[in-house]
Amino acid sequence: MKKCIQLLVVTIIFSCTNNKTAFSQDTIAREIVSYLDSLDGFSGAVLIAKDDHVLLQKSYGFAHLGHKVKNNTDTKFSYASIGKSFTAVAIFQLIQAGKLSLDDPIGKFLSNYPNKVARDSITIRLLLMHRSGLADYFYSDKFLNSSKVKFRTIESLSDLYENEPLEFKPNEQFSYRNTNYIVLGRIIETVSKMPYEDYIKKHIFAKANMQNTGNFDIDHIIENEAENYTLSDVYPNQLQKTFFMSAVKGSSAGGGYTTINDLYKFALAFKNNKLLNAKYTDFMKKEPENGWYGYGMQFAGAKGSGIYGHSGGHFGVGAEWRIFNKQNYTVILLTNKDLDQGFLDARFFIEKTIAGSTPKLDTYFYTKKVINTCLDKGLDKAAILIKESRFELSEADLNAKGYEMIKRGLYKKAIDVFTLEILSFPKSYEAYDSLGEAYMMDGNLKKAIENYKKSLALNTENTNAKEKLKELIK
Repeated sequence: MKKCIQLLVVTIIFSCTNNKTAFSQDTIAREIVSYLDSLDGFSGAVLIAKDDHVLLQKSYGFAHLGHKVKNNTDTKFSYASIGKSFTAVAIFQLIQAGKLSLDDPIGKFLSNYPNKVARDSITIRLLLMHRSGLADYFYSDKFLNSSKVKFRTIESLSDLYENEPLEFKPNEQFSYRNTNYIVLGRIIETVSKMPYEDYIKKHIFAKANMQNTGNFDIDHIIENEAENYTLSDVYPNQLQKTFFMSAVKGSSAGGGYTTINDLYKFALAFKNNKLLNAKYTDFMKKEPENGWYGYGMQFAGAKGSGIYGHSGGHFGVGAEWRIFNKQNYTVILLTNKDLDQGFLDARFFIEKTIAGSTPKLDTYFYTKKVINTCLDKGLDKAAILIKESRFELSEADLNAKGYEMIKRGLYKKAIDVFTLEILSFPKSYEAYDSLGEAYMMDGNLKKAIENYKKSLALNTENTNAKEKLKELIK
């Protein structure tokens, strides 16, 4: 017995030493960790693997700020839309079993679906690729203004979208909607004759040995769970819990919880054909000719980069699993703060370090540099930096940072950022609208009115500017 224990200890020590040696010799992994260590306020966990061997697992920040409980590598994080990966795999398992096909209309399985056009024209293919035209229940007033405990099952969401008009004709355009994957969940239940949750437990989580993953009820106890934190809309520069901002339970569209180890097991099982045969695994991994979203799979990097996986984000959640096929890296990233509070920095730095830069990444990091210059050294210095650079700016990132400054109560810094946005995008009605709001929050009503009027001149349909002008002039 003693000999067995000694052998086990030697094995564990050798394994740990081997991982440390592999990590220390991997310059890419070391560069990524060094960057993550430098991110101020970063909260989450990361796993980096190479050639199907884990190089590193590391956690940052707090799972519970109130009790100062730190995140660890076994902490369960919300994975948001990553749940769409599981739903897509489940659909292809049923296709592989001959129980449905990509071009089956939803009416074949949901015969009582009230919208005839949707029932007859929307196929499983269109649902998987977010090309159905179904209304977005997730940001509808009915969902946002209702108690989330009313929507604990997939079926309970039906009234939020079934009777709503389509946003566009099926297959007319791409529009990312949670509704698509809720309907896919209902189809899985119909075909498999079992609840969605039971299906993925048996056919995905069990097959991949994911023992710490599930669509848990967030108003009940979840062992070793990280709370989610977003910047408060109530108190400037404070963090707010997100209990009332999301669904009460995970679904086929996402919202469950997992660990970095479990998500890595899923990525490994998927790429090594443990969940689907090679034909359907390869089909899901195939990059679409146009766009970045395929059949329940997202594609990053330059065209043909071989980077695939799925991300998820919401208030206080940033999550992603990515496989860098050409470089043979797998990266799992789970965080419990807003996307712009470290997740996006980490995600894009990892991509750049492993696969090289792209125009999109150059734009992101250049915009970040301009923003930091504006906040630290002033508007004039940032304007000079823009004038001297050949890179493009991201208006969306500028606008998001301006609103972060508003949430932090730093209204004059918000004014600077939005002014910078207008200098770079002078025909953007949204930039003037945002600057108007920053001036309003700062108490300069004359400037607020001036900028709302400019916004309205650029877009006469800007209802927000109309409403704000009525209030301010009154």
